[in-house]
Amino acid sequence: MNYLVLARICLLIGALAAALVCQQAEAAWPEKPIRILVGWSAGGSSDMTTRALAMEMEKELGKRILVTNVKGAHGSIGGGRVAKGRADGYQWFGGAAVQGAWPVMGYGKVSWRDYYAMLSVMLPTTIYVRADAPWETLDDLLKAIQASRKGQFKYGHPGVGSNGQIFAGLVLDSVGAADKVTAIPYGGGREAGRYLLSGQIKFASVTMGDLTDWAAGKRVRPLANLYSKDIEFEGVQYPAVTHSIPSLAAYEAINPFYGIYLPRDTPEAVVEKTAAAFAKAIRSKKFGQLAIKERAGILLPKLGREADEQMSRIASARGWALQQLGIAKHSPEKFGIPKLSQWNWPPNDAAARVRPWPESIKPLRP
Repeated sequence: MNYLVLARICLLIGALAAALVCQQAEAAWPEKPIRILVGWSAGGSSDMTTRALAMEMEKELGKRILVTNVKGAHGSIGGGRVAKGRADGYQWFGGAAVQGAWPVMGYGKVSWRDYYAMLSVMLPTTIYVRADAPWETLDDLLKAIQASRKGQFKYGHPGVGSNGQIFAGLVLDSVGAADKVTAIPYGGGREAGRYLLSGQIKFASVTMGDLTDWAAGKRVRPLANLYSKDIEFEGVQYPAVTHSIPSLAAYEAINPFYGIYLPRDTPEAVVEKTAAAFAKAIRSKKFGQLAIKERAGILLPKLGREADEQMSRIASARGWALQQLGIAKHSPEKFGIPKLSQWNWPPNDAAARVRPWPESIKPLRP
């Protein structure tokens, strides 16, 4: 037999054997514990919603799901590690759906297009003060800031580029008081809340669910919520910011969705199994208790192209708000990110070319 022909036969047999091994591995997945890297500190909304999902999903998948907090750079340290790691289904990213803002902030090239996003709940963004603070309303707080010396007011947010920083920036800009405050970034909303309680900052602009338990316990008080209507949660009123600043209704899309994220080149069978476990987990009583009843999450589950579209809209809303506030390192235009008012699907060529979702995965309904 010709040596070249024999070599080709050997290569073909090897390729077929490798493909068979891969198929068997995918069919057997998971065979060991799965790890989720959460990009923010323990106790915040990203951490708690991810842990609530993990507890329920491991019941469906039959293996432990371990959660590790890797905070920093608006989640991009942990998220980047997942996106660039092995796409074998054993390492996921968890937390807020902010990947589309990472390139705009200069946190690397990883974006929402590098993941399959499985989104569970959305939470509004809230400005909190201590319960004993002298300001009863947002207007009271803004008047005090306007009358203060430059830099006298310190406030905290979950990190540079976060929904909390954007919301506070937009509120302060609306009354020309941005230069009167000193903003301090923390490793998550819960961490910002701890500094609020200690008196080291005057207010915190964080995800609503980060401090709802402290609001119910009368340790902090919400003054404004980035949402279309007032919310009552555990006997506490969360007033819509539009009572004071109607123009901010257009920025509601910066509010964070939460979920889990698999690298986009994860094997299709693994994505399908994960999506099936996710769909059951978000309907479970325990997840409802931890993420909705205790954290004030609004169940808006998304899989498939609906998830891609939501991730893209978040990128538009946050990217251009960061640009407007002078926080962005790069213009969203550099990455082909359209303004939300001009958004449609696909928003750019890169989004049109992403690896599609498995056909078996269908949209979810609340």
